[in-house]
Amino acid sequence: MTTYADLVTAYLDDPGPETLGPLRRAVRGSAGFTPDLDLDEVDRLLAEGSYAAAAAELQRVMPGAIFSPAAHLRMATVMERTGDVRSAARERRVARAALRSIRSTGDGSEQRPWSVLRINDEYDMLRALGKTPVRQSLLRSHGRDIDRHETADGDVYHFDATQLVAH
Repeated sequence: MTTYADLVTAYLDDPGPETLGPLRRAVRGSAGFTPDLDLDEVDRLLAEGSYAAAAAELQRVMPGAIFSPAAHLRMATVMERTGDVRSAARERRVARAALRSIRSTGDGSEQRPWSVLRINDEYDMLRALGKTPVRQSLLRSHGRDIDRHETADGDVYHFDATQLVAH
């Protein structure tokens, strides 16, 4: 039986469409998966310094949050603040790999939009690019639902939201 950890490890060991596809299918089919991951409670607990509770909340949203850059970055914060530097570094590596996986799916243009697992991933990608989103709209293009994001500096990025809308 293949576990989520096996799928993540397979992707980390050999990043490419052959390992990303099965990982994404498993995450989308997992218990608790939602295309709109709510991490507000985790943020509140982190702000309060309630690290054990924040870690428990992050565990509660798994496996649906597996390969979410935001979830892994928050877990890295928990690990750092509780002194587990090694685990924090691992969580940051997974977050970076999740962002690289998004980037590997396209170029952000309308013709080659990036594919994401969840809406949050769109914003994680924009943050990683140092962009501030100011407007989002949903387009229908070439039979797909496309999230179009305009940023404060006038750039435009596109994400394939077909699976998000279908979910």
